[in-house]
Amino acid sequence: MFRHIALIVSLTAVALAAGVAMVPGEREQWTMLVRDGRNQEALKALETRYRAGKREVDAVLHLYKLYMSFAEIEQATRIMQEFAADHGDDPAAVALLAKHYGDVQDKPAQIRTLEELFDLSPSVQTARELLAHYRLEGTFDREETLLRTLLANQIIAPNDAERLGLMLAARGDLYGAREALTRFDEIANPERSIGRLALFDVLVQIGDKTTALQKAASWIGYWRKASNHRTAGADIPSVRLVRMMMAVDEATASRLLCEAQRTELTARAGDEAAPTACELNVPRLTAEVDHIGRAVSNGEPHDEFGRRRRR
Repeated sequence: MFRHIALIVSLTAVALAAGVAMVPGEREQWTMLVRDGRNQEALKALETRYRAGKREVDAVLHLYKLYMSFAEIEQATRIMQEFAADHGDDPAAVALLAKHYGDVQDKPAQIRTLEELFDLSPSVQTARELLAHYRLEGTFDREETLLRTLLANQIIAPNDAERLGLMLAARGDLYGAREALTRFDEIANPERSIGRLALFDVLVQIGDKTTALQKAASWIGYWRKASNHRTAGADIPSVRLVRMMMAVDEATASRLLCEAQRTELTARAGDEAAPTACELNVPRLTAEVDHIGRAVSNGEPHDEFGRRRRR
């Protein structure tokens, strides 16, 4: 008899415990509401949790998304601002706030938040977004400051290094331009010429002619390949560079160009003996335009080393 009563009491206690355990908790309640598409009820449940100080990351983000889905922009902005403030050391939280400002077209706040994000965690992606805003608004002083930071951190892209170098050279900051353009020379495609021509000119202006001529001689071979696809009247970079080298120091330029020529001819000849003679002429490709608009060269054709081409 007593065993039977004890068994019934035990089973009842187990059933009550199981029933309590199966009652959905607060988290399960709002996740079920969101899953079932009952967004208004889910919003009220999440608001209640938020006001009670229960600000788990996933709950806050769901609350933000619900506000945005109901076009309650002010509420969504407040939630995201408080979320970023609560996680001020987390770049992901600040990035979410910047994205929110971008979604609601608040450009000043977006730029300010992106700057905070870059200070917190410098990255190429954040810098790219900031540079786009700076250039669109014409705030070139802020662009220059950011480019200098990218250069100092060694995360600058070739296009940005070239742009910074040209900006500084135009303003007369030759040593700053040298640093930026040297970095461009190290990381850019070897066939790119504008930044390297600027670097040559900067090096000459600061008196480092030896480095300028040595770098120029190393660029010639790459530029020759690109020059093969240009028209006769085009301002071929290799031709322009040879002119610049000759104007700086004709004797040294001739020696360096001859060495480059012999190296190339030796590589082509293989085991055969390469020619040792070196005939250099300063290239002339001054172009004129005839009556039907075609570019015509009034000088005789020369290759990238200044040698006259055979017809």
